[in-house]
Amino acid sequence: MRAFSFLGLVTALVLTVFAAGELRAQGMGGGDPGRRGYTYGLSPEEIAPGVYVFWGAQEPMTPENGANIVNTGFIVGDESVLAIDTGPTRLYGEEMLATIAKVTDKPVRMAVVTHHHFDHAFGMSVFKKANIPTMMHFGARPLLLRDGSGVLQFMEILVGANWVSRIEVDRPTRVTNRVETFDLGNRKVVVTPFENGHTPGDLVIYDEKTKTLFAGDLAFVGRTPTIPHADIPTWLDQIDIIEAMPWDRLVPGHGPLVTDRAQLTPMADYLRYLDDYVKRAVANGETLADSLDPPPPERFRDLAEIGVEYQRALLKLFRDVERQELDTTVR
Repeated sequence: MRAFSFLGLVTALVLTVFAAGELRAQGMGGGDPGRRGYTYGLSPEEIAPGVYVFWGAQEPMTPENGANIVNTGFIVGDESVLAIDTGPTRLYGEEMLATIAKVTDKPVRMAVVTHHHFDHAFGMSVFKKANIPTMMHFGARPLLLRDGSGVLQFMEILVGANWVSRIEVDRPTRVTNRVETFDLGNRKVVVTPFENGHTPGDLVIYDEKTKTLFAGDLAFVGRTPTIPHADIPTWLDQIDIIEAMPWDRLVPGHGPLVTDRAQLTPMADYLRYLDDYVKRAVANGETLADSLDPPPPERFRDLAEIGVEYQRALLKLFRDVERQELDTTVR
């Protein structure tokens, strides 16, 4: 049974477009979400003294969740606050800032955006308009500016214009490719860059006081990793580096709190499987359609979003391996 066939991909795209038409027909295609009663109801959990997380849903982005599928957070020092990621929409960014202000009267000194993907970066303009500096990896900014408008259109199809209204795909105030330390007042937070693993530019944020690491999408737990911009061997090396860091708790970009390094093993196992499977398939002369035929191994089928993300991964990796082989032949 071709459960993961090209027909399935085409059908999914057709259904997506049809669903978008239905949303607009039902009056969900326009307007200001703040005026229509749309809200994320953000409620932070304090996972360690002064360290807060807004947990995202382990599900696809839909009109019901407004693309709130991401973990964001903030760290409070004696003098200031550092925000981690800005969420998928302007409304999310606004609610995030308002909620932080209810927790503490300390000013937000910086918003660190872990990478360029929409669910982490599309609320950034809210922080800039509030005169809060924003920072990304230098490798992330070009991709955000290049892909942002197209991703925004895709978001509108999936979640409806009510959620995505007023989003401005904005550039960060500054970029970095080196380790940086922020003193929030009796609290040092270290930002470490990673390149060409999950994306061309990722940042992780480490709170020395509580040994808490915000790993962004270098870590997925219970959810299928997304790899549209990934180099898997490099990403696997970076997972090893992250595991060796001195954290007691880790906040993944998606999924629950990590307190045991073994919780990162399924993600690494999945990435290794993908890399090996596609390379073997191409070496054996299999077509992409052949590779899409069998479903993923049983051990991965409980991962959230495995169906769609597995197909996307095979399409991307198959193209990458074929392109590498073509480049080698041409040379």
